[in-house]
Amino acid sequence: MMPTPQTWPQQVHICIPAYNASAPLKKLLRDLRTIVPLAKTYVVNDGSTDDTLSICKEAGIHYQTLKKNKGKGFALACGIQECIQTGAQWIITLDSDGQHSLNDLPVFLAAIAQNPPQGILIGARARSLKTMPLARIFSNTVTSYIISRFTGTKILDCQSGYRAYSAAFMKSFTIEYDRFEMETEVILKACRLGFGVGFVPIQTVYAGEKSNIAHIADTFRWVRAVVTTHHNLKRNHVS
Repeated sequence: MMPTPQTWPQQVHICIPAYNASAPLKKLLRDLRTIVPLAKTYVVNDGSTDDTLSICKEAGIHYQTLKKNKGKGFALACGIQECIQTGAQWIITLDSDGQHSLNDLPVFLAAIAQNPPQGILIGARARSLKTMPLARIFSNTVTSYIISRFTGTKILDCQSGYRAYSAAFMKSFTIEYDRFEMETEVILKACRLGFGVGFVPIQTVYAGEKSNIAHIADTFRWVRAVVTTHHNLKRNHVS
């Protein structure tokens, strides 16, 4: 059953990193206000040059504006930290580009209630040509396989930004990467620190949105981040 602002669990907050996606963000915030209390919704405007700031002001939600674009990882770290400081025990992260269906929120809430020891719950998308571009299927399959090998844990979808993070887990380490590598960094650290990594099925939504990832350069940066993080965790004997 879809929650309302009156039935929404008070310990769960929503965090949205936003960069130049004002049109889908406006719709997302309009739809969210029928489900989540305004006080539990937080947007980090990551140096956007469009109407993101005015949309946040008009929506009446909590927000933070970074003067320059710092990257998704940095924006997520800022938002998650703010949510924790205002009492969140769990933080659900949504991308601002409209690729995450709010109809999947009850699935996350049910998993949170059933699996409190989990450190991360990741929304796993079905890899089908009917719903996902071929390049994304290939990228997601390969990167998820690599992370599965590094962690010894079956990682179904390492690229999904639709997630729930426990405050206990996020307070246990320091985020090192500012861009999209951060979402892989936290998986590696959750597995190494003994926090559970769970998965919930979510819808796969693509509507021709432009990716902010520069594929070749970011792929090399992702590989370097994975290898470096894995090496540092082993060297420091984190368990």
